[in-house]
Amino acid sequence: MTDYSKLPQLNGHDMTCGGGIETWLQYVDGFELRHFCLFELLDDNSGLACLTDYHRKLVEAAVSNGFGVINEGLHYRASRDWGDLIGYSREALEEINIRGIEFYKNFAREYDTLETPMIVGGVIGPRGDAYNVGRTPDAAESEDYHSEQILTFKKAGADQISALTFSSTEEAIGVARAAKAAGMPVVISFFVKQGGRLSGGETLEEAIAKVDAATGNAPAYYMINCTHPSEFEPALTPGAWTKRLGGFMPNAVAMDTLSLCKLGHLEDGDPVELGSQMADLARRFPHIHVWGGCCGTDSRHIGQIARQVGLARQAIAAE
Repeated sequence: MTDYSKLPQLNGHDMTCGGGIETWLQYVDGFELRHFCLFELLDDNSGLACLTDYHRKLVEAAVSNGFGVINEGLHYRASRDWGDLIGYSREALEEINIRGIEFYKNFAREYDTLETPMIVGGVIGPRGDAYNVGRTPDAAESEDYHSEQILTFKKAGADQISALTFSSTEEAIGVARAAKAAGMPVVISFFVKQGGRLSGGETLEEAIAKVDAATGNAPAYYMINCTHPSEFEPALTPGAWTKRLGGFMPNAVAMDTLSLCKLGHLEDGDPVELGSQMADLARRFPHIHVWGGCCGTDSRHIGQIARQVGLARQAIAAE
């Protein structure tokens, strides 16, 4: 049976996490990421230094505002097909997945306290391109494909699986089943387009209901990532289903994500404004405890999100 008790975000702790680190490292630090494969930087001394600096600033921004951290992000494309594209053998891919988990464990060991808990997530991305969706695997194929990375994360000692930027319910079902079979907590984060629907046309409510029905409610909770609050807000229709939501990881600006990734420069928006938008969501959904950032965000955005969500929490408690 999967043990969810070790996830502090399910026990009332506000947490943050960072995604979309690729845009920062490409457009600010100047790295060329082959096929967006961030994990390669673990084998580059300057890349490793930039990864460390980015994550340390993110963690310290969270901790200074009383938030814990789900330390994760660099494994997004560290799965078989993407590894094949850049010449990683199965053995080399497993080794770098494990090394990446250890990278995050170091931050967890250094900063973990009762007030600011630190856990390690193993991030899984879609088998194909999340934004230029072609053929998507069915549930059985997805379960088989993603189980390799999930079992590697379990072997490495990750605390949870975070499946980010999924736009296919079938693929999400496969991931959830693979994690359930491995006894690993799993979070499914959907990518919704402007108007609040997945690429297949489902509403977020419909997608969550479909995955829950097919997996026995296997995901610990669901999230939205890689879109701006002004874009995903239409997906948040009223209803009991919203209790299955556990977090948001917004982009820094409202812009088509595929275009955002091809700009050639970083669009980082207004961190204060983004923090305010997330605080509005915190007041609307007091049960949600994961407040992260995706493309274009860094420690400035995380700091503002944590600060303003924290103030919203205090205001609610004082009412």
